[in-house]
Amino acid sequence: MIRQSRRILLSALVLLLGACSILPKSNPLTVYQLPAAHEATAPVFSGLSTRSLIVFTPYANSFLDADRITVIPSGNRLSVYEGSRWGDQAPVVFRSRLVQDFRKTTDLKAVGNERENLLADYQLRGDLTAFQVEYRNEQPTAVIAFDVSLTDGQSGRVIASHHFSVTEVVDGSQVPEVVQAFGRASTRINHDIIQWVYQVAGK
Repeated sequence: MIRQSRRILLSALVLLLGACSILPKSNPLTVYQLPAAHEATAPVFSGLSTRSLIVFTPYANSFLDADRITVIPSGNRLSVYEGSRWGDQAPVVFRSRLVQDFRKTTDLKAVGNERENLLADYQLRGDLTAFQVEYRNEQPTAVIAFDVSLTDGQSGRVIASHHFSVTEVVDGSQVPEVVQAFGRASTRINHDIIQWVYQVAGK
């Protein structure tokens, strides 16, 4: 009886292992980061050398607040590029590149994010309303839109608010070309944001 039970158990185990071997394998994900902007040899923006800034991770809706590379192929249909993702949630990817560009191109004494507990003179907060590819006239186009407010780091008073948006046509249709378009779009919108901060903070 015991031998028969063992045979049944072994047979079941063999069948289970066989079933596992024919299960479909998930495709590996390719992870991307935003291409960095060209290194600045000297600060492009100056006049705030004694000031510091915190860039907060922007709010985004639940679909954008993810690590998948978002695409709107037509109408209002939301989708993602299969087998590809960002190295972090899209708002974090956006924030990290913005902090990086502030550090590279300005004379600010210090620039950090909300996790660094920096007692800063200014705070940059906002909503990331677009970070996706849209098909415009059948052409894939990277779209980034950011509603931002600059506030006083001590009083919390809103100094100024602004809406920024940029588009960048994708040179092709493959994911690496999409990522390059996002990199170019990020460089452009970050330049506009930094220029705006220097204009309103310097008043």
